Amino acid sequence: MGQCPSAPRRHHHRNPSPPPSPAAQPTSPRFSDAAAAAADDAAPEPDYTAELPEELLAVVFGLLGSGDRKRCSLVSRRWLAAEAASRLRLALDARAPLLAAAPGLLARFSAVSKLALKCDRRAESVGDPALVLVARRLGPGLRRLKLRSLRAVTDDGVHALAAAAVNLRKLSVGSCAFGARGIEAVLRSCTQLEELSVKRLRGLASSDPITVPGPRLQSLSMKELYNGQHFSCLITHSPNLRTLKIIRCSGDWDPVLQTIPNDSTLSELHLEKLQVSDLGVAALCGLEVLYLAKAPEVTDVGLAALATKSPRLRKLHVDGWKANRIGDRGLATVAQKCASLQELVLIGVNLTSASLELIAANCPALERLALCGSDTFGDAEISCVATKCASLRKLCIKACPVSDAGMDKLAAGCPRLVKVKVKKCRGVTFECAERLRASRHGALAVNFDTPGGAGELQDASVDESGVLENAGSDAVQDDFDDQIGVPDLLCGSSGRPSGWKARMGAVISRSLSVSMFRRRPRGISYNP
Repeated sequence: MGQCPSAPRRHHHRNPSPPPSPAAQPTSPRFSDAAAAAADDAAPEPDYTAELPEELLAVVFGLLGSGDRKRCSLVSRRWLAAEAASRLRLALDARAPLLAAAPGLLARFSAVSKLALKCDRRAESVGDPALVLVARRLGPGLRRLKLRSLRAVTDDGVHALAAAAVNLRKLSVGSCAFGARGIEAVLRSCTQLEELSVKRLRGLASSDPITVPGPRLQSLSMKELYNGQHFSCLITHSPNLRTLKIIRCSGDWDPVLQTIPNDSTLSELHLEKLQVSDLGVAALCGLEVLYLAKAPEVTDVGLAALATKSPRLRKLHVDGWKANRIGDRGLATVAQKCASLQELVLIGVNLTSASLELIAANCPALERLALCGSDTFGDAEISCVATKCASLRKLCIKACPVSDAGMDKLAAGCPRLVKVKVKKCRGVTFECAERLRASRHGALAVNFDTPGGAGELQDASVDESGVLENAGSDAVQDDFDDQIGVPDLLCGSSGRPSGWKARMGAVISRSLSVSMFRRRPRGISYNP
């Protein structure tokens, strides 16, 4: 009653959706990767270096290290050829098996101008055939050659190489078995030779003296030679010789030094651990740089005579070996005769304020001073340096009896001072180093080290490449092993030059020492 009959319900039937197309169906990851790979094959990435000329590509490779160059050579055949054509330095492990692989290596790196052949002392080295092959492949293009421990190479092999390498300018030989005849062959054929370094040349013991001079030879280094006097003709008759280094060579060297003519162009002389006396040193003249280390027969007399004949002396390094043969007398003559002195390094030399005052008064250009192992260099001497050396920029003091009282004088003296190194001085404290650094408002680098610890306070950016970096060492820096820098070693090297490793080691140690002192609590005093 009163109710409307319900209307019949209508059921709406939805049309079923069409099945998805095969292209819209989800695919497995394996099929998607295959499709992506197919797409990549269809549209390869463009080679953006294809338009670069070979010369520009070679310049880019020249800026890379050894490891990066090797990896780049594996990218494509074009890069392989460009890398090989632009490589100028090559170092090879010169053991006997190298002879079989040398033809392929030398054919690939045909543009090499600096070659190093190094062999382990306990292994058998390559012989004359290897040098003949080098002469045939690289001869005219070679500019620098380094031979190490090639005991199987004879004078004949060196003669064959020298005949082809007519443009050679730098030769470094160490621990080889050939003798003077091989050196003469190089001097005759390589008329452009400018630098010659010889170390432990075993064949000299049974050789005749060298009779050929070097017309363009500028630098001669001899180290650990027996019968090194065989090079006398080369020393006295080379008209352009400027640098001479004689280190740990046996025999009497006074006659050789006495025969150097007065009009010689020799300006730099290194003498270390030699049998040389005042007679030989007094005969020298016109020097600008002198390194005299561990020659106990040289006294104030010889140094004074040399200074009188060398008024243009700029650098003087003396390692007196604590023999007390060189002191105030010889240094006073240096101060009076050598007004151009810029660098003075004294190791094991006992000097006082008497000679220091003369040096400060007569040598206004003195910029670098190092005193190491001097028993008489104390507070009075450091006060003299602080008050009178106005041009001093770098100062190194090692194992000297100075104290805080003397070092504090540097705060008000030496207005151009930028770096101070204090090592193994028991009387100097860390607080003194802090005061010295703070006195210049961060413009002075203070490197401080005591027998009980090490530390460094450094705020200024200072060039540390000077000789004062190694002023306290017991040995004169030896440049022989680094005559040819070869960063692209093919015999297991990391590709970094040794100098780079040394600098990185110094930076790491400096950072550690600075962090150590920054973490030191302020309430704890530092006791050396």
